[in-house]
Amino acid sequence: MLYAEAANTGVLSFQSGTYTTDTLLTFVLGLGIVFVGLVSLVAIVKCMGWIMGKTQRKSVAMEPPHVPAMPQQHAAAPEPNHGELVAAVSAALATVMGKQVNGIRILSMKKVDD
Repeated sequence: MLYAEAANTGVLSFQSGTYTTDTLLTFVLGLGIVFVGLVSLVAIVKCMGWIMGKTQRKSVAMEPPHVPAMPQQHAAAPEPNHGELVAAVSAALATVMGKQVNGIRILSMKKVDD
């Protein structure tokens, strides 16, 4: 019932050639709208970047020159308990290697600077 009424009003017109034309027109319009939207978005972002660049240059010119601070003396970090450190490292190695902690023997450890 609804299909017959829609076909009489021309909403569902499947005559030869119109379905293909309608589909192609919808495709082209959709693609064009998306393309225009993306180009507009790129233009807006570039304009905002240009405006922000101008604003930042003005604010940098008004700032006073940077004076480096005096270096502060840092207290030496306390040396960690060597026994606890060896226990933690051996436990981590045992977990990764899938062995018992008793089967791992750490001969030496050296601190690596960053």
